[in-house]
Amino acid sequence: MEIKRFFIPSEKIDKQCAVIDNDEFYHIVKVLRLKKGFKIVVCTGDGKDYYATIDKIHDGYLTAAIHETIVNDTELPFKLTMLQAIPSKDKLEIIVQKAVETGVSVFVPFISTHVNDSRVNIERLEKIIKEAAKQCGANKLMRIIPPVDFEEAVNIAKKSFLPIIAYEKETDGRLCKLSERFKTKDFSAAFFVGPEGGFTDEEASCAKDNGIAAITLGKRILRCETAGVVVSALIASEYNRNNPAKGSV
Repeated sequence: MEIKRFFIPSEKIDKQCAVIDNDEFYHIVKVLRLKKGFKIVVCTGDGKDYYATIDKIHDGYLTAAIHETIVNDTELPFKLTMLQAIPSKDKLEIIVQKAVETGVSVFVPFISTHVNDSRVNIERLEKIIKEAAKQCGANKLMRIIPPVDFEEAVNIAKKSFLPIIAYEKETDGRLCKLSERFKTKDFSAAFFVGPEGGFTDEEASCAKDNGIAAITLGKRILRCETAGVVVSALIASEYNRNNPAKGSV
């Protein structure tokens, strides 16, 4: 039987015992119907997986005895921020799921000219983030912030050492041309993915004027739910190529 993964706050764990309550307790006891003696993996986002055995089930919480601690090396060794123009609800949920799988640290939904519906259900997306993290073996939960406008998204991206925008009208920009930026000690990256109607020329110019490098993803126009996966994978690959000794996923 697959050992299930659960996320709890760091204050709920010590070297020998983990206390699980709230939604994760409900999932364990009411949904999965795990009993005393079942083995689980507990994560707090500290880079370690705590292998434990359910010890006691109380009214509203349970305790699990920790018997092994293993370093989790599935996280990218740098902060990766994804700025996504808000698409339809179903597409956004897919994009968030794939962002978790590809190692994105922070997810920023933003409103641009061609965004038709700016409503975002953060609570629903946080549940998708947690389930995706469990499925892919992540140790940390991707952080999602409430929607911002395009100008604020640009300001957020500028804080990263390597901010880029995937722009369908760009023909010359290549990620490999920015290889020197990957070699800095405190590397971080942020990338924009546009809406289903693409960026306007004004938005692309605004990004470039603020030091955000435009890159092409090839001659074909990718769907917004595909572009994020491609860009995050390209960034991780380019980081590995320029920092072979550091290692990455």
